[in-house]
Amino acid sequence: MMKKTSTHLSKHKKKKPLKGVKNVTCTTCGGNTMDYAEDLVFDCYVLGERIIIPHLTGLRCRTCGEMGYDAPSSDIIDQYMHEKVTGGYEVTVSTLSAGKLGLYFPKDVLRTMDIKAKIKAIIKPITKKKMIVEIGT
Repeated sequence: MMKKTSTHLSKHKKKKPLKGVKNVTCTTCGGNTMDYAEDLVFDCYVLGERIIIPHLTGLRCRTCGEMGYDAPSSDIIDQYMHEKVTGGYEVTVSTLSAGKLGLYFPKDVLRTMDIKAKIKAIIKPITKKKMIVEIGT
């Protein structure tokens, strides 16, 4: 991933519009403590995989650490996240008893999300082909 990011950045040697910016108001802590940084790292989990994208640019708060990525870095993050989010885990809808249907979660999902038996979940239909499953406590 580091090699891919470095290659992408080297191809897009755009002018950095935030370079030299200092003392911007932080949206998290409210202080005028956000400065331009060239060593930001995007770090998150998507579909059970940890994604780390280094060498990004934008603003970072000196007080609370909040980060805001500039346009070129945001483009890199969006491009990579789009590749990941279009994936997913394939499961088969199974027939249970009394005319009910069920899904069996793959082991990777269970490990990543720490799902246990008998835990409550909320299913939110988005469209006829999409839903969100929120796992309760």
